[in-house]
Amino acid sequence: MLKRLLERFRRDRGLHKATVRVDFYPQDRVTPHIYWHHSQDPEGETIPLVTFFYARILYELAELNETRVARQVIDYLEKKFCKPLQPGGDHFKRPRLSLGKLRLVEEPEGEPVRSYQAEFFQFQGSGCRLEFQGALGKESFYLPAAFLALLQSCLDHLGDEVIRQLARALERLHAYYRFRRDFWEGTALAAGPVFALGTEEIKPEEATPEV
Repeated sequence: MLKRLLERFRRDRGLHKATVRVDFYPQDRVTPHIYWHHSQDPEGETIPLVTFFYARILYELAELNETRVARQVIDYLEKKFCKPLQPGGDHFKRPRLSLGKLRLVEEPEGEPVRSYQAEFFQFQGSGCRLEFQGALGKESFYLPAAFLALLQSCLDHLGDEVIRQLARALERLHAYYRFRRDFWEGTALAAGPVFALGTEEIKPEEATPEV
């Protein structure tokens, strides 16, 4: 019986698809990486991975009473990333995100002074989850910076169509939070990204508009 329980627990953890790691180094250097463990389409699967990671960053900010910072990140990405990449235009221009003094570097020397890491799992059939860990301190800067560095790396390396789909997913995630107002609730860690990656529309009568 114990063996069956352990096997069920292992099954329920899902397939370990990827690891996201963002390392901060001295002299304002940052290195984001995605390490794929099981994927037949790393570019395409970057969309749900980044969406789930973003939802977790916003959640962590809210948990640390940094809801104002979370809203600033949402507003910034709406204007700088989501809106400019809407379909319909003939000219595709990748935005350059503001990282302040931070510089993206590929393989810096030395040990990082701060790291964030997330493990991305997919359940059989459908459904995903993300396990997150990171250091504490100055989170109103480092948590947004970790995501923006990862997103800029995606802008530097992914194809045009994947970038457009990612912009659409983040815009839908913002819409979910805007009407449901719950990126600080644990249920939003899964429900928000699931909505963002789907095609369902929020019905006005079911929405909870901001006050």
